[in-house]
Amino acid sequence: DIRAMRNSHPLFVMASSLPPGEECFGPAYGSNDPSSHAYYDHIYSHLKATSFESTIRQGSVEIVPPQTFPHTSTDEDIALLHVLSLTSYTAKQRVNDTAKLVPRDGSGIYGFTASNGFIMGMHHFNNGIGSVVPEIEGINRTCPIRLVHTNYDTESSQTVALDTFNRDYIKNLDRPPGAVFGAWRSAVSVPLAVLTGTRGIPQFSPLSTSTELDDTVQYRLFSRVIPSDAGTARAAVGYFRKRLDASFLGVLYVNDSYGSAFHQAIQEAAAEREEGDQIEVKGYAFSYKESVDFDASEIELAIKQLKESRFRVFFGVFYGTHYDIIMNYAYEYGIVGPEYLWIISDGLQKSYFQDKRYDVGSPLAVATQGISILQAKGGLETPDGSTGTDRFIKAYFNQGDDAVNYTTCKRPASNSQNDKSVYYVAEQDFFRSKTLYPGVGATFAYDTAIGIGLAACQLFEEKGTEYFNGEELFNAFVNTEFDGATGRIQIDPKTTSRSAQSAFFVVYNSIGVLDKTGESISIELELTSHTTAVADSESSDVTWVDLPGKAYRYADGSTEPPLTIPPKIGENLNQISLGLQVAVYMMMALIFIFSIGFIVWTYWNRKTRIVRASQPFFLYMICIGTFIMGSAIIPISVDDRIASIEDCSLACIFSPWLASYGFVIAFSALFSKTWRINQIFHHPQLRRVTVNIKDVIVPFLILLGLNTIVLICWTAISPLKWERVHTDARDDFGRELYSNGMCRLNSNKDIAYVVFLVIINLAVLLLANIQAYQARTITVEFGESQYIAIINSSILQAGIIGGPLLVIARDSPAAFVLVTVGEIFVICMSILLLIFIPKIKYMKKWKKKNSSSGSSNLSGIKVLNHPKGDELELKALRSENEQLKLSLERLSLC
Repeated sequence: DIRAMRNSHPLFVMASSLPPGEECFGPAYGSNDPSSHAYYDHIYSHLKATSFESTIRQGSVEIVPPQTFPHTSTDEDIALLHVLSLTSYTAKQRVNDTAKLVPRDGSGIYGFTASNGFIMGMHHFNNGIGSVVPEIEGINRTCPIRLVHTNYDTESSQTVALDTFNRDYIKNLDRPPGAVFGAWRSAVSVPLAVLTGTRGIPQFSPLSTSTELDDTVQYRLFSRVIPSDAGTARAAVGYFRKRLDASFLGVLYVNDSYGSAFHQAIQEAAAEREEGDQIEVKGYAFSYKESVDFDASEIELAIKQLKESRFRVFFGVFYGTHYDIIMNYAYEYGIVGPEYLWIISDGLQKSYFQDKRYDVGSPLAVATQGISILQAKGGLETPDGSTGTDRFIKAYFNQGDDAVNYTTCKRPASNSQNDKSVYYVAEQDFFRSKTLYPGVGATFAYDTAIGIGLAACQLFEEKGTEYFNGEELFNAFVNTEFDGATGRIQIDPKTTSRSAQSAFFVVYNSIGVLDKTGESISIELELTSHTTAVADSESSDVTWVDLPGKAYRYADGSTEPPLTIPPKIGENLNQISLGLQVAVYMMMALIFIFSIGFIVWTYWNRKTRIVRASQPFFLYMICIGTFIMGSAIIPISVDDRIASIEDCSLACIFSPWLASYGFVIAFSALFSKTWRINQIFHHPQLRRVTVNIKDVIVPFLILLGLNTIVLICWTAISPLKWERVHTDARDDFGRELYSNGMCRLNSNKDIAYVVFLVIINLAVLLLANIQAYQARTITVEFGESQYIAIINSSILQAGIIGGPLLVIARDSPAAFVLVTVGEIFVICMSILLLIFIPKIKYMKKWKKKNSSSGSSNLSGIKVLNHPKGDELELKALRSENEQLKLSLERLSLC
């Protein structure tokens, strides 16, 4: 009877031949039952104790024939695949100035649950239990592969991990492990992966996330069921941008392979984002030493640099051993509390805060309130229990005392300080009493075990009893897909790391809970947000969603995130000030007052000699033109301080129309009179300057028509628009310091409209000045010709001086408005004052001489002096004198 033979086998009744730490057998572990956790480990331990004299090594497995050992109730061979487990249970920490091993998670309980996750995965695979992964249901009946493992503590140290692997490898040189499970810290996995790769042994990590390990040339046999930090970095950057609208991020990272690679991944993820959706990252590092005997001044310097950056959102990439030191310095430098936000990577585990108590108001209590941990998670629970995570948690809590005993027994046998008290010892009924939910390490460890088993069975189907070597097992693992405890496991063949799109990322929000005494708080971490896993997605981005009914609580207890950078001091908008607007409106008021006043004066004195000689129509036309031209000051001085952008653009369209039309009306009258005076220059016999309506209307219509054509085309095709344009001046966060708002052309081609208007009006102005110059020797009644010449030259000078000034002031709205309004004011006032003030003075003189001479029927200005006209008149007088002499001579003869 095979079962009777098995129960009486020496392995199950004595353990004297087993190495220390491998004697986990007996009734407490269910070792007599092939379905127990310990059964296949016991077989391997016995074979190892007897130097494998009864087994055959084939590839990476030990072939155990049925006649050698009654391992099952059948007579088939089994193939034991030995996995060397290198787990980070502890780390060195300074205690009373002495480097001492302490549980890495504070109590060791999460190390216990993570170790159990791997053990449960092996147990489910070895016994074909598909309660979590349906694909392995009954696999033990079709696949002879069985997983066994030996467990060591790396003490979170590269040195310890490498030394442990080398000692085990050299000790079992002819029978090395078929695979390595671990390590957990990236800083340990990086050198270990180089070593395992050179030995031809595949290494599978549940928690090492460094992007450096994505290098398949350097680490050719390394893979993992957790996404690399590149995926976590993209998820983190997406969270900062989409959830917090942060454009600036300060990163504090430990300068080891994990921290440096994570920081680099964040920089790359930030740079990969589309333009306008990018985030600026500044990183500050501090050194890490395994002894934790580091100089804290490096951390202080990094915190000081964070403070100087003036950022308000920080991402920490460090471990629990650094947390208290970092946050105490952050409090000292004033970068914690309601105005700041700290999010920390998975280097800080949730378990760190278990049993932590902080005094109310203490630096750590203030600093910890409202922080969060962002990490990859082994899936999410759902109300209907349909996910792999749901199934895993159910199976986890259904484990019996044999699982408690075996997981406790499989603690590392020793460590560098020979102190086994640092390892957690679970009470009976630990799982069924739901003492603690499994940590993230447990689910990823479980999937690692399942992945190794499925890959081995796939190779068995392909190769049969030839079995496989380490490289073949690695390639099969990379190509294995299954629905595990952490979701759909998909390994990216380019990086041999899990695809980030198939994983979950979560944010745990810390909330301080006041104890009964009111003197201290404990820290609870509440899951508030997660990503949506999308298998086979080609997008590199992830989508964050909030859990129903959950809201992130920030340091001030509110759900509103703090500003990600200091408030903007204030942009200099360079708007038209109230004082300037008052000044330009006063100029406009003067133009209006004088225009209207001179119209009234002209009308009142319309029948007097002086006004009739100057012709009222001509004077009215000048006043109306200056009034319209002056009204252009209103739209010119409008900006977004007093009007909307649409209204400002409308004002931009009106301003050239008013200015052009006003100039045309006023200047047409001046041009007509200048032209008439010039006609007298060429026709000396004319003795009176009379400007008819016809004389004015012709140049007026020509000028008005040309200006109107240009203005209509400009307005219809590409009208002026009011725009605010920011200058290159920026503050430390790229925010604009200065901007100018003014009317702008839509394109450089639109300058043609301005050029046409300038050419048309400037040409006529030049012509008028030429004509005035030609007729400079003519003196007309009331000195009108001289004043008109002065007006024409004044307008020309205003254009010559004002044009370049406008170009210079084009980037300063206030200066541009002042120059433009000043030019309008000079033109209008020079026209009005030089035309009317002399007439008013002459009016007073004439009234003193002859009060009855205020009325006249004569129209037009009399020519008083004309060089050519005087010569003709002298000749006429001489001729008349000669005729008079002749007449007198004739009379005398008579």
